[in-house]
Amino acid sequence: MKKYFLLIAVILLSACSVQKHESIVIINDAKIKVEIAKTYEEKYNGLSNRENLCENCGMLFIFNEKNKQKFVMRDMNFPLDIIWINDNEIIKIDKNLQPEGSNPINLYNSEAPVNYVLEVNAGFSDKYNIRAGNKINYNL
Repeated sequence: MKKYFLLIAVILLSACSVQKHESIVIINDAKIKVEIAKTYEEKYNGLSNRENLCENCGMLFIFNEKNKQKFVMRDMNFPLDIIWINDNEIIKIDKNLQPEGSNPINLYNSEAPVNYVLEVNAGFSDKYNIRAGNKINYNL
């Protein structure tokens, strides 16, 4: 009987550890489920070669130091809005950026130092009235 309870406890504990914490970014009334890009490889690949992105999803790039950041639309399959963020404030939004192939021509930059960049589906920032100066709340 004791072994039976021990087995149940182990199963329950392992089930609890499987639950995954969702990272959320909140801007105005918009809640965005984000995938975090922290490593060099994750940042380099970004959303490239993906077929789509769910309506209220995005990718949040986290940088350890504030710098001017540059992004391209390499190997993208859908257009994006890129939201440039300094701490918890949006400083700029580049909207409706079109996909490019493996040798992108267009370069997009923050123009000022940032420590976060958020990529969402094109049109998302207009749909939720997201503008430069808006504050960001993170639940990472």
